[in-house]
Amino acid sequence: MNTPYFQFSGGIFVALFFMVALFFLFIFLPVSIVAEAFSKLGLTPAQGVLMLIAILLGRGVNLPVFTSERLVVVQTPSTFNYTMDAAGHPVRIEQETSNELKKQVFAVNLGGFVLPLLLCITFLIRLHMNDQDDGVYTWIAFAMVMVAGGCYAMTKADPFTGLRLPLVMPALMTFVSVFFFVPEPFRPVAAYVAGTMGTIIGGNLVPLLTPRIRDSVGTPLVSIGGAGTFGGVFVAGILAVLLA
Repeated sequence: MNTPYFQFSGGIFVALFFMVALFFLFIFLPVSIVAEAFSKLGLTPAQGVLMLIAILLGRGVNLPVFTSERLVVVQTPSTFNYTMDAAGHPVRIEQETSNELKKQVFAVNLGGFVLPLLLCITFLIRLHMNDQDDGVYTWIAFAMVMVAGGCYAMTKADPFTGLRLPLVMPALMTFVSVFFFVPEPFRPVAAYVAGTMGTIIGGNLVPLLTPRIRDSVGTPLVSIGGAGTFGGVFVAGILAVLLA
C-alpha cells in the first residue's frame, strides 16, 4: 500500500516567510487588535494582553452558583473493557451507552461573565474618579437595554447545547446603539459595558428567567457567559470598542 508523499521545494526562506505570515495573521494581529481596544479603555498594551489571556483561559472555568431540583437526562458515553477468553486471547467488551438523571446546575463562566463584569465596574469607577460620569450612566443604560433586547430576540434554546446566540450580531447591535445614540466622549466605555453586559443580560439572564425558554434547555450545566454566549460577549466587547 502506497503512503502519501509530501515534498516542499520552496526553500527555507519561503518556509520561514510562510510561518511568519501565519504568526502575524493568527497571533500578532488578533492580539494587537485586542490591545488597541483595551487601550481606548485606559489599559496599557501589556494589561490588555494579560486580560486577553485571562479571558481566554477563563472560558473553560465555570463556577457553580445554584443547583436546581430539575432533573435532566445525561447520556453516558460507551466504554470498552478488555478481558481474556478461555484460550488466553484478549476480548473486547463494549458497554452500551446509558442515560441517567442529574440535577441541573447553573454556573457563571469566569472568562465570559466574571472578568468582563469586573472590567465594566473598573471602567465605570475610573470615569467617576476622573469626574467624567456626567450623564454617562443614562447613555450606557440606554445602549445596554437596546443590546439586551436584540440579544433576547435572537437567543435560541437548544435542548442539547443550551442557549445559542449568533456570534457577530451582539457586536453590530452594540455599534449601532453606541455610535448613533451615545455622545463621543463616552463611546469606548459605553461600547464595552453595553456590549458585554447587554449580551449577557439578553442572551442568558432574561432567557433563563423566562420559564418557556428555561424549560427548553436540557443540558446538565447551564453556564452564564459560557458555551453559546462567550463568543458573542467577547466579540461584542472588543469589536464594539474599536468601531466606536
